[in-house]
Amino acid sequence: MKRLVAILVALLSIPFITLGLVFLIASDSLSRFLTAIMLMAIGVTLLMVGVRRLRRLATISESALRTGAVELARRLGGEVTAAQLRAEYSISHELAQGVLDDLVAEGTATREDRPGRMVYVVRGLQASVARKICPYCSTELPVREALRKCPNCGAQLEITKT
Repeated sequence: MKRLVAILVALLSIPFITLGLVFLIASDSLSRFLTAIMLMAIGVTLLMVGVRRLRRLATISESALRTGAVELARRLGGEVTAAQLRAEYSISHELAQGVLDDLVAEGTATREDRPGRMVYVVRGLQASVARKICPYCSTELPVREALRKCPNCGAQLEITKT
């Protein structure tokens, strides 16, 4: 419904701009010239309001917000909250929560309870950390060292990514 109103406002600008141009062409007096300027100003204003509203509605559509939420999570290290999404796009809390719940439902994100807030984690965007771990004695060693065997028990080290 909001989109239809924005389209109608943009379309309503056409007659005002057209009449403004007609009056501008036929202006032989100051009164016609001022009428032309006023009609064109009204038309341009209506066109700008309609186009801005259509752009805003396109920005806060469900699919655009899902894409924006994943992009925001990418910038923030793979985690995003409803408050962050709400602040980024100036949307209601219910809409932000609904978008993040949609991401969880489609499997793109997982929900984690943290103290005092709910965090949505997009797993594919988190940085992975490689570690060398001994499978027998659980010794953890830095990856940058050129060790292949555990210095404690002599077992073959395994490199794992988290």
